[in-house]
Amino acid sequence: MPDLFRQTAFRLPVRPLTDRADFFTAKENAAAVAVIDSFPNGFNGAVIFGEKGCGKTHLAHLFADTVLRKTGKKADIVPFNDWKPEEDNKAPYLVLEDVQPPVDETGLFHLLNQAKGTNGFVLMTAETAPAEWALKLPDLITRLKALPCVRILPPGDELMRAVLIKQFADRQLSVSPEVIAYVLKNAERSFDALSYIAQRSDELSLEKQQAVTVPLIKRVLSERHS
Repeated sequence: MPDLFRQTAFRLPVRPLTDRADFFTAKENAAAVAVIDSFPNGFNGAVIFGEKGCGKTHLAHLFADTVLRKTGKKADIVPFNDWKPEEDNKAPYLVLEDVQPPVDETGLFHLLNQAKGTNGFVLMTAETAPAEWALKLPDLITRLKALPCVRILPPGDELMRAVLIKQFADRQLSVSPEVIAYVLKNAERSFDALSYIAQRSDELSLEKQQAVTVPLIKRVLSERHS
């Protein structure tokens, strides 16, 4: 006979923590943090790039907070795929998230000109450097080369631990130090791996109605490597 009173599992929404206190600064991302902290820094734009899950979105929100605190104005955060040059080029402060080819080169060039003319700022985040965006417009290439362009490096142990704890916290998952230590010892050194581990652990924890334990993590890692 089916258990009609069994509790139904449901997924809580993932709520990324984006305050400054929730961002862990390490040697791998220190240059990117410096770009944010130094605003206004004499430039009208910057590029921060690094692999998926390295904290670029968090930095975008920290930049918006910094702009608001220092200028009293709002910085719009726009996914690159949703960017409409005819609408968004008027904003003095703008974040373009996840820039990737194909790029509207004329639109981006005009955006950077607009930022320069209004003493604004365009922060661009991406997984790759501008040199890999397949750009052809010489003026745009020159303009981008004149801007700070910093890479967030692959994580060492210290940053991996901080990112992993945050990934679990974003999903309202409480894990033991033993779980964290096991992941650090056995997982590949990449932000993408940490994102996968947290997400898949969340899914399995909900599916199995159990806590995130070392055996569950072993299954997650086995699935990723299969």
